[in-house]
Amino acid sequence: MARFKNIIILTIGCFLLNSCEKIIELDLEGSNSVVVIEANLTNNKMPVTVFVSKTSSFSGSKAGTPVSGAKVSVKVENGNLKYLTEVEPGVYRLEKVIAQTGYWYVIDVVSEGVTYSARSFLNRPVPIIDLTFSYFDGFGFLESGYMANCFVRDPAETENYYRIKYYVDGKPVSEQNGITLFSDELFNGNEIGLSHQSFVFSETDTLTVELQSIDWAAFNYFSTLEDISGPSWQQNAAPTNPNSNFNNGALGYFSAYSYERRTVVIKDFLKSK
Repeated sequence: MARFKNIIILTIGCFLLNSCEKIIELDLEGSNSVVVIEANLTNNKMPVTVFVSKTSSFSGSKAGTPVSGAKVSVKVENGNLKYLTEVEPGVYRLEKVIAQTGYWYVIDVVSEGVTYSARSFLNRPVPIIDLTFSYFDGFGFLESGYMANCFVRDPAETENYYRIKYYVDGKPVSEQNGITLFSDELFNGNEIGLSHQSFVFSETDTLTVELQSIDWAAFNYFSTLEDISGPSWQQNAAPTNPNSNFNNGALGYFSAYSYERRTVVIKDFLKSK
C-alpha cells in the first residue's frame, strides 16, 4: 500500500524507499473517444470544480476537447443533489460549498445519456506542526536548492494518505518532476517530516506548502499516474491508464480532500533561525 515517489526524506532518522497538473499520454490508439473527468472538493469553503473533456480517437490523443452541456451534480452520499453551473466550456462549478469531514461525497456527470459516478471520502485535516528547510546540493537530474520539510503528527487510529503541493509567489509549482505522495503504512502514529528532493526552492521565494489529506482512491489514481507519466528514468511498469474511481469507462478522478497550508518567505525564515 505504501508508495513513495522519487526520493522522500523522512526526518525521524530513516529513509523510506519507495493550476499545474501532469500531462497524461493515454494509450487509446484505434479506440473510441473517452470521457475524462477531474473533480475536486475540499473542506475550506472552496468551490466544487469539475472539468469534463473527451479524448480523441487517434494515436497521441489528449484529454483536451471540452464537453459542454453535461449535467453535473454533487451530494453527500444518500443526501440531496446540488447541481453545478457550466462557467466555461467543459468547466462546471458550485460556489459557497460547506463540506464536512467524515462523510462520503458523490459526483455524477451525465453526458450523452450516460451517467458517470465516483465517490470520495473527506478525511479530517492533519495539521502541519512545523516547516523547516535544508539545503540540498543536488546530484544527477536533481537540482540544488532549499528543500522544504513538512512535519506532521500522523493520527494512529486511521489510515492516512497525503499529497503535498507547492506554490511559489502564489502560483502552483509544476508537478512534471513528480507528484509528492505518502501513505502512512510505515510511519503510522509517528511524528515525521515529509519532503521531496525533486522540489527545491531559492532563498527569495515566498513558498506555500499545502498538505492535503486524501483518500485511498485519489492516492491510487495519482500513484498510477506517476508511474505512467513521471520522468522516464523513474517510470515503473504500470496499467495503461491511471486507476480512475469513476465508473462506466470514464478516465480521471474525484478527490474530496482537506488541507492545511503554511506560507513563509524562505530568506526571512532562515534569518530567524
